[in-house]
Amino acid sequence: MNELQSLLSPRSIAILGASADLNKVNGRTLRFLLEKGYRGSIFPVNPKYDSIAGLRCYPDLGSLPEAPDLAVIAVPAAQVLPAVRELAQRGGRSAVIFSSGFAEMGESGRALEAQLTEVARKAGMRLCGPNCLGLINAFDGVVATFGQFAEGETPAGPVGFVTQSGAFGTAIAALARRRSLGLGYFINTGNECDVDFVQMMRAVLDDERIRVGAGYLEGVRDGRGLHALAARAIVLGKPLALTKVGRTAAGARAAASHTGALAGADAIFDGVIRALGVTRARNEEHMLDMVEVLGRCALPGGKGLGIVTQSGGAGVLMADRAEETGLQVAVLSEQTRSALAEVIPGFGTTGNPVDVTGQFVADPDLLLNSVRMVMDDPAVHVGVVWLQLMEAHVERLLKIFNKINEIVKKPWVVCWVAAPEEALRQLRAAGIPVLRGAEPAVDALAALVRYAEARRHWLADAPARAALRLPPPALPKTGGAVGSLD
Repeated sequence: MNELQSLLSPRSIAILGASADLNKVNGRTLRFLLEKGYRGSIFPVNPKYDSIAGLRCYPDLGSLPEAPDLAVIAVPAAQVLPAVRELAQRGGRSAVIFSSGFAEMGESGRALEAQLTEVARKAGMRLCGPNCLGLINAFDGVVATFGQFAEGETPAGPVGFVTQSGAFGTAIAALARRRSLGLGYFINTGNECDVDFVQMMRAVLDDERIRVGAGYLEGVRDGRGLHALAARAIVLGKPLALTKVGRTAAGARAAASHTGALAGADAIFDGVIRALGVTRARNEEHMLDMVEVLGRCALPGGKGLGIVTQSGGAGVLMADRAEETGLQVAVLSEQTRSALAEVIPGFGTTGNPVDVTGQFVADPDLLLNSVRMVMDDPAVHVGVVWLQLMEAHVERLLKIFNKINEIVKKPWVVCWVAAPEEALRQLRAAGIPVLRGAEPAVDALAALVRYAEARRHWLADAPARAALRLPPPALPKTGGAVGSLD
């Protein structure tokens, strides 16, 4: 993170255009910094005020007692370039620019944005934006944003999220919070006049507190940089789940009008990331499914899928999806099937998918033993347990799943359709991935298997690693759940 240290982990923050109304766009950043307990120096800058929220307010950057690591620029577009020039003269190291009215507005805006870039590069400053919501580093209480996501709890967790869309990124972050996926970083890069998505994500992944990266992209300007990022991620053992839009001509035009981004050749993007184990998510929920499993599960040793279900129909659906996504519905050994036949009712199924029926409600050991037997089979590398409703049996099921998590050493997930929210929360707090649909559960496990395979192949290719001058990586872990993401 060293190159972007002042941007992502500043020791001091100046707020240009700070307002005494802490509910306005240019006042919210100060309120958030105070609420979240930022430990560095805070310098409100506005000639209208002597003090704001008990802090001395300075008339200009030249009056500050020190050059700020980070300046948050919350002024109209016409005042941004003079502010960046003043910051450069003062020795500022980085800036987050909220203001819109640049490349997304057309040729004149692009010209103005180019001037920002030139000033920053000559001064050695780094810029996030313009036309962005800013960023949150939840680990260190850095809240350089006016966005709604900062209004709620922002518990630091091992997920780093970078987005090129502010509003949609905020929606994704809010969904992540509901799923107990703690975001250590929330970053909106906006127009990317200087620091782009690839550079920001690389800095995030280099933070040892981050375990998995997630991102929303509309366009990538640096294909080589994207390849290097994907390689870096796979060596660090930090999976990436990315949603890239602009797959069609209509989407590409929409992206250009939104942030001025060039969507680029979608097939090229696909080829670059898939070869290096990066998961391309179709939408926001799909992305978070991937993050939940990639972040909570250790790596599997193969692609054999074991399915335990209380519904034959759901089992067929998951078997179909497994084959479509490259998983293998494992053929259970005769020994495993014989053992299952001892515990499963005669109207159940001992093949894979294994249908335990609804009888496990009366006999809790039925589900526990069935899952254990399936996951112990040598042909099974990952597993899914499917059930529905069961609102009257939540406490019993939570005990069963926690026990399974203690004894099963291979990656597995729960697919609980119409589960009570409290049950989901408790399972995730225990480090157990839980999804709400049969196909999403299989898709997420398929992503985990593809990532594990790609990483094994990459690590075996020492010359390729040496060509990128990357350090020797630690060997990937294998086993069951590796911990909570909240």
